[in-house]
Parts: sequence; structure tokens; C-alpha cells
Amino acid sequence: MTVLSTKERILNTTEKIISEKGFSGISLRIISTNAKTNLAAVNYHFGNKEKLIEMMLQRRLDNLFQLRINLLDNLESGSDKPCNLKQIFAAFISPALTMSNDDHQGGKRFMQVIARAYAEKSQYLHSLLSKRYASVIKRFAVAIQRSCPHLDKDVVFWRFHFIMGSLIYVMADFGASSRSSELSETEYFNTCCNELIDFAANSLAKPV
Repeated sequence: MTVLSTKERILNTTEKIISEKGFSGISLRIISTNAKTNLAAVNYHFGNKEKLIEMMLQRRLDNLFQLRINLLDNLESGSDKPCNLKQIFAAFISPALTMSNDDHQGGKRFMQVIARAYAEKSQYLHSLLSKRYASVIKRFAVAIQRSCPHLDKDVVFWRFHFIMGSLIYVMADFGASSRSSELSETEYFNTCCNELIDFAANSLAKPV
């Protein structure tokens, strides 16, 4: 049995509470009580609630965005030609869906945190996306634009925006209730991944 450090226990507890109650229903006192520690320990490791929530999000998202950029780097290496759209979206979508299906990387619980962050228009997630991960999102937007010279930049922006929204929906498993009973978990995951990649690529393949 793995013994978690106090810091990891606090981060996991914060993630669990937010996934269940949202960002507005959380306080350092609630976190410390549920993590079976004290306020002094929370303050020692994180300083304040804002920093704690930021680090809780960052520990998962750093890995996700690094994997995305590594895959895009591999696609773009050795050629000046635009990348294939499906390959670009596979590099963006597949790591996120893999993470949502892996409890060691946060699994569905972390995806519920992300879904709540979008629904509640959380300043924490918005700040991270606009500052820490903006360069990665821009890299993908540029790669998509190069592969879609027939589309105006504003059109690419909006369609990429809608694709990211669709990805959040799937990651949070909002469609699970309509899942076919004939599909296993693995089959459902693979189908979601492939269909979403096809949907994304086709939405940018030609003007509408």
C-alpha cells in the first residue's frame, strides 16, 4: 500500500471535494479536515487556497500539455509541409482522453474538476490556460491554420474553440448514460477517441 505524503493527500482531497461540490464550496478548513491534517500544514505547503487550487490543476495539466507538444513536435519534425489534420487532432485529443480514462492521472474525478471549472467559469483554470499553456494551444492553432489555408483565421479559432468544448464534454463522460450496452469500456473509449478526431478534422476540412 502506497503511503501518500501530506502534500499529496491535501492535493488529492482538494481534487475530490471540488469534483463533488465545485470551486465555491471549498475552504482550507474543509480541505484540512477531510485530508486529516491541520491548517498549519496546508499553509506550509501551499500558502493560500488560490495557490493550492492552482497546484492541484497544474500537476495534471502539465503532463497533459507536455505530451501534446511532444506529439506535435514529432509530427512537425523533418518536414516543412503542413501536417495532416487528423494527426494534429490525434495529438491534441488522444492524450486528454487517455488521461480521463486513467485513475493514476486523475481519471474521471479530475475531468469532473475540469468540467466544473468551465461551467463555473473558474478564474483558476482560465488563468492557467491563458498564461501557462497558451503557447501550446497557439502551436496547435498555427498547425491547424497551416493545414487549412482555405479557412480564415477567425473561422479556425471558432471551430477549434468548439472542438475543445466537445472534448471537455467527452472527457467528463457526460454522454455515458447513452452508451450502448454492447460496447465494452475499451471499445467505448476507442470509439469516442476515433469519432471525436474524425469530427474535429472534418469540421475544418472545408468551408461551410
